Amino acid sequence: MSSQRFNFTKASLDALPLPETGKRTTYYDSDGSESVRGLQLRVTSNGTKSFSVFARSAGGKPERVSLGKYPDVSIEQARRKAKKALADLADGKSPSAAKRATKVESLTLAQAMAVYVENKRRKSDKKPLKQRTKDDYLEMVAPAKVKPGGALGAAGGLYALAHKPIRSITAREIKAVNDANLTRGERVAGYAMQVLRAVLNYHGIVVPHGPFNKDTPQVDRIDIPQSGVNEHWIESIGRWWNAVNALPVSPATDYLKFTALTGCRPAEPLKVLISDCDLDNGRVSLKDTKNRRDHTLALSTQAWEIVKRQAEGKASTDHLFTPRNLQQTIQTLVNVTGIKFSAKILRATFASHAEPLVSTYVLKGMMNHTVQSNDVTGRNYVKKSEAELRAGWQCVADFIEAQAEAANADNVIPIRA
Repeated sequence: MSSQRFNFTKASLDALPLPETGKRTTYYDSDGSESVRGLQLRVTSNGTKSFSVFARSAGGKPERVSLGKYPDVSIEQARRKAKKALADLADGKSPSAAKRATKVESLTLAQAMAVYVENKRRKSDKKPLKQRTKDDYLEMVAPAKVKPGGALGAAGGLYALAHKPIRSITAREIKAVNDANLTRGERVAGYAMQVLRAVLNYHGIVVPHGPFNKDTPQVDRIDIPQSGVNEHWIESIGRWWNAVNALPVSPATDYLKFTALTGCRPAEPLKVLISDCDLDNGRVSLKDTKNRRDHTLALSTQAWEIVKRQAEGKASTDHLFTPRNLQQTIQTLVNVTGIKFSAKILRATFASHAEPLVSTYVLKGMMNHTVQSNDVTGRNYVKKSEAELRAGWQCVADFIEAQAEAANADNVIPIRA
């Protein structure tokens, strides 16, 4: 980027040459009796000429304040705007922040959601959200869709607020949306509130007496359930395993058992193709997982049998699991056992059972958790082989079956096909 200093006049600005393609030239207003120190004109290769000021606010960071494009904004107007912007910065006021605040004032929740999914970066590696996460978030503010059979589906969990300016969303409205979502299930309601809180925080919105505010009385707060598993569910794994085995074998039951045996994230087995399976050596490769890397499952004998069963007769491009009646199967198990669960809880259950059975770094390897940068031992010294990880998966699988045998001795759960 090149730069030059001269007194801005209409003739001099009109005569400025265009920089090379992809380049930009910055010119500074100087050497004239009316020149304003700090006023700039930036010229791009496509001919756009923009006035701006680049200065540090009192006690703040340097920032660029856009003043408008030439010739829509004259030199005299740009100088007046530059003086005001410099005065505001000297007083510690940020014109750019004020502009952003004004823009946020008019943003609807749907628009704010679109900005969030486009610009949000993960804290760990500064990478953007994965496309599946973006789609899930945008679905929250989407209207109801017509299903293939003609029936009308449910609208997104936050659709009732989608077209409301985020600055005007009230605590009462949030509570009403949460109450409506609770009729669709605790997980639906919790996820919707988790997403809403993230978007509001991203845009700096604090709802007066809002249900997410720390100073709001507890009676008026919304408790967002943590993704995890309670003690009752951990103790019930044997009864649950017997119940799954009592159902007719299907892609849905095999998917649930496979997830419980491997600790996968719920969506990961659904993406597995037959070409990702090494049927001879008992391996399944999970592609592009949440932490942006592939993950190999060294299967226990129980999980290996499931994979061979589901892969039989399929082409390499087919999916390993196609559980079309998954929700129906889950509800059947809930009705029979009285144990409320979801596919996501199976991952937490796996970790809870594995923790006392295997070492910390074997568990991290099985869960596909990234070793943190401050963990010098784990990052630089401890490496686990496939054999050690396979032994860990086998240990958990054997434990679950042992719990099932113990539960079966006490109480046989009758299930009708």
